[in-house]
Amino acid sequence: MKEVMTKEQLMMLLNEMREEDLKGFTVIEPYFKNRLLKIELTPDGYEIELSGKKDMEMPISKSEYWDKKEIPGFNEYKEALISSGFVDFDNWDEFKEWIGYLYKTEKRPDLSSESIFLTIDTNLAYYRLISRRFPLRYDGTIIRAEDFDYLLSSIVEGEVDHHIRDKYHNSDLKLMGLHTKIDDIRYNFRNRGTLETRKSKFATEELNYLRGELNAARIRGNASKTDSEKNDIRIVESLESFGWDKRIDVGLISTDRNMGNHAENHEIPFFVLEMPHSIPRKRVVGCDIVLNLLHDLALMFGAVKIPEINAVLFGIWGGKKDLDYRDESVEAWINAVSPIESAVKRDMKVIKDLDHD
Repeated sequence: MKEVMTKEQLMMLLNEMREEDLKGFTVIEPYFKNRLLKIELTPDGYEIELSGKKDMEMPISKSEYWDKKEIPGFNEYKEALISSGFVDFDNWDEFKEWIGYLYKTEKRPDLSSESIFLTIDTNLAYYRLISRRFPLRYDGTIIRAEDFDYLLSSIVEGEVDHHIRDKYHNSDLKLMGLHTKIDDIRYNFRNRGTLETRKSKFATEELNYLRGELNAARIRGNASKTDSEKNDIRIVESLESFGWDKRIDVGLISTDRNMGNHAENHEIPFFVLEMPHSIPRKRVVGCDIVLNLLHDLALMFGAVKIPEINAVLFGIWGGKKDLDYRDESVEAWINAVSPIESAVKRDMKVIKDLDHD
């Protein structure tokens, strides 16, 4: 069975595994067969056991590889753990308190007569903060992303778009086969985006969420093509100017301490999220985080394998469309000998029939 499945439709795999009384499954990266996740199906959810950094070391030196930028490693693994929601930022509780205060002032005109517009910097787009971390609960209140207005800098848009460039060619795939254990599934990568391109398309979906569902106002800025620090200053300057012109309050969210300093110097409220330094090896989570992880790891690594159900989930494949990025789809290859293949095929047929009614 080969089927493009949205992230939500991947829930069928989890459900059918439970129906088959499977106790759990593992997620394997394709390059060196390192285990990324061990997931136990529990009555209360999904107990995820992570791999450590030493468990994901490459058996060859990156200097021996044809292009060291094309080896997804522990950094990409950690990024997926954050973007999926498995790992919180170190100061997450303080962030919720900050958002809670802004929410309170937004709902009470006596505290502030000006509207609050949130905005993110470029780095934060890659962690899917707005589209995935909301709604959040603080002090007994459910705070939704839609409770705020938003701004989006054209400089942020340009910095993300600038990295959507390169694709894999036949020579890349040949060398990939020589230097890794990826076998023939690499041919599904032909003419698809390289690692940096995939990451930036992932971040683009956060920008699309801001532009679309949240109707963010766009702020034009004069970007530098060579100096990212200069761009940070120009982003902040454009936010300050827009706030003065429109008589609004701006709240900037970033993961960059320097960006926070620039905002402070321009008297713009800001919050700098601190990257997690310690990661729990085990945690019980809900299905939403599992589905995020399956999608994000498949996209970052190009594909992941689930041996217990004889399946490969591709994050890139020939014919992948913009709609597939929006729906966070994967292309699932499930072998005919898989214990869940016939059930998933049946479930997908039911969904397609309903869509055509």
